[in-house]
Amino acid sequence: MDVNLSTIKDRFPEWSISIERLYQKNASFHSLCADYFLVVERIKQCGSSGVSISSADLVELKTLLSELEQEMNTYFNEA
Repeated sequence: MDVNLSTIKDRFPEWSISIERLYQKNASFHSLCADYFLVVERIKQCGSSGVSISSADLVELKTLLSELEQEMNTYFNEA
């Protein structure tokens, strides 16, 4: 399983079947998952490896993460 797909399924376990189907058949959803994974990884880096980031940038990343989650929910509800 693709690592970013696993990250999405961990976050939205109730949508696991829909996630797999959308990931395989919908290029836009696939791209959305890739973006989500990158933001999650960047937030993790900021918290664990001592990477310096301003609090404003961290807030922006978390806002972006929330927006990506909302977009995913739109896909799930339409599936």
